[in-house]
Amino acid sequence: MVMPRRVRDVLLCVTLLAVPVLFLQANLKSPTDVNAVDRLVLRLSAPIQAAVSGAVGGIQRGWRRYVYLVDLQAQNERLARDLTRLRLELQEAQRNASQLGRYERMLAFRAQHGIETVGARVIGRQSSPFARALRLRLDRGAPQLRSGLPVVTADGVVGRVGKVYGPYSEVSLTVDPRSAIDVVIQRTGSRGMLRGTDGGSGYRCRMDYLLRKEEVRVGDLVVTSGVAGGFPRGLPVGRISRVTQRTYGLYQEVEVTPMVDFSSLEDVLIILAPPPPPVARAGGEAEPASGLLP
Repeated sequence: MVMPRRVRDVLLCVTLLAVPVLFLQANLKSPTDVNAVDRLVLRLSAPIQAAVSGAVGGIQRGWRRYVYLVDLQAQNERLARDLTRLRLELQEAQRNASQLGRYERMLAFRAQHGIETVGARVIGRQSSPFARALRLRLDRGAPQLRSGLPVVTADGVVGRVGKVYGPYSEVSLTVDPRSAIDVVIQRTGSRGMLRGTDGGSGYRCRMDYLLRKEEVRVGDLVVTSGVAGGFPRGLPVGRISRVTQRTYGLYQEVEVTPMVDFSSLEDVLIILAPPPPPVARAGGEAEPASGLLP
């Protein structure tokens, strides 16, 4: 005999309602009051309770892990931002320290030589086809500066002021082929003319009119002679990097590497007042220098 559908539905609902009540009743009873039916119910409900507890525990652990990871990611992002900020602050502090060091060296240079100078900042570079700077643009010009004034740093000679236009000016470097500075080799006193080279990608000069009989070594320091051009005597210009002695001609071929790193130059000094004249010997004659000039 087939049970009517309505009766079947009622029995199903009663069973579904009764089972939780039986489970709850059996779990709430004292162990001394548990009967056989309660023990059966507890035995049947134990696997279900274990499964439900495990599922709930897994969900809780997953949620806590998710919340922890979200918090950890936010913390990592915050630490990364702090690290970036600290790196930028460190770079700024290093730039300021480097700039302060350059200023201190320039002040010491001016005090040591007792010359009148004015500072300027490099704001532009004009390069040659070989990607080396031949001229610099400064943020200082008229009325303080004029063409031909010497330009130096604490490391050595930079060049001369070329064009002056308004509040700006242009400096022709020692490596410019049109540059010419009267120099001497510090160790021997041999005299010559420092000129820029026409080609090559490096910063190099040549020392012209150095007689073949003059002793020259690689590594010798080349300094200004103080005779002409407005440069004080003894300013470092460069070091001799190559010497070629030929069996013919009057002069040697001497290559000089400048002391100043023109690629990273940021600040310079322009000498405004001429240096004192060379010390004269008794009788009024100036101190001679070896070598031949044009």
